[in-house]
Amino acid sequence: MIKEEYDKMYEFENHYWWYRGLHELVRYYVAAVFRAGEKRKKSSESSDEPLRIFDAGCGTGRMLELLAEYGTVEGVDYSPEAIALCRERGLRNVETGDLDLWDSPPGVYDVIISNDVICTSGVANDLAVVRKFHAALKPGGWLVLNLPAFAVLRRMHDIAVSGIRRYRKKNTARALEDMGFRMVRANYRLPALFVFILFQKYILGLFSRDESKNVTSDLKPLPSWLNRLLLFMNRLENRLFTCGVPFLFGSSLFIVCKK
Repeated sequence: MIKEEYDKMYEFENHYWWYRGLHELVRYYVAAVFRAGEKRKKSSESSDEPLRIFDAGCGTGRMLELLAEYGTVEGVDYSPEAIALCRERGLRNVETGDLDLWDSPPGVYDVIISNDVICTSGVANDLAVVRKFHAALKPGGWLVLNLPAFAVLRRMHDIAVSGIRRYRKKNTARALEDMGFRMVRANYRLPALFVFILFQKYILGLFSRDESKNVTSDLKPLPSWLNRLLLFMNRLENRLFTCGVPFLFGSSLFIVCKK
C-alpha cells in the first residue's frame, strides 16, 4: 500500500462511515464469541483465560483498539509505517511481519480477523495463508474476513491499496469449507456502494479526464451530514446482515466461519 494511504487510514478510521460500519460488524461477531465464552465459564466448562484475538494485517490498529475489551489482542502487518502508527495508539503486542512467512503455534487463537488483507499483493498465496489461520485457531475458533468483491469493481482504488484480488461468495465459501471451516455467515456488504462504483467507473468515467496517473484510494473527506447518513445506512444494513438477510451483490464480501 502507498505510504500516504496509511496516514489517511490513521486519520479517518475513528470517524469515517466505511470503517465504523465494518468495525461494528466485526465487533458484533467477536462479542458473540466473548459472550459464549462467559457462559462456559459460569458453567465451569472452561478456564478463566481471556479470548486471544489476532488481527492478520492490522493496519494502523483501530480494530485492535476496539477489540481489546474482549480479550488479549495481537497484530501483524507488512508495513513498518502501519506498525509505527499502531504504537502511536498505545498498542504494544504488534509487529512487522509477512503473512506468507508467518508461522503461529497450532491451536492458540480464539478469533482471527483479517480485513481486506489477503487480497493484496503483499500476500503471494491467499489460500495458503488462510490454511495457516485454520491451523492457528483453537477447535471451535472463529475466522472473520472482509474481502473486496467482484472483479468488475477493480479501479484506481485497488492499485492505491495494493489490491490484486476480488472475491465471489460461492467460490470463497467452498474453498474455506474444503479447508475444514464451517460457515456461520457469508454475505455481500454495501450493495448501494456496488451500484455507485459501477456508475462512477463506467458512466461518469466516459466524461472524465484520464486519471490513470493519479493513483489514490477512494478515501476522501466528506461533509459531516453525508458521513452520518452513510453510517446510518451502513448500520441498518449491518442489522439486516446479522439477521441473515441475503444480499445478491455488494462491494465487499464478509465471511464468518468456525474451525
